[in-house]
Amino acid sequence: MKSPVSHLKNSTLKDAPQALIRAAEKARQLAEQTGTPFVTRKSATEVKPSK
Repeated sequence: MKSPVSHLKNSTLKDAPQALIRAAEKARQLAEQTGTPFVTRKSATEVKPSK
């Protein structure tokens, strides 16, 4: 998986995308070890429910 490129100007936030990826991987591993369902989302786009 490619590491996301951060275009953030704030140096504190530049490492946030990589940190989120590491946290998600650890959560996935923990869920697998404990038999807990792990839900992911492929896209961050908002989906509006149909009426």
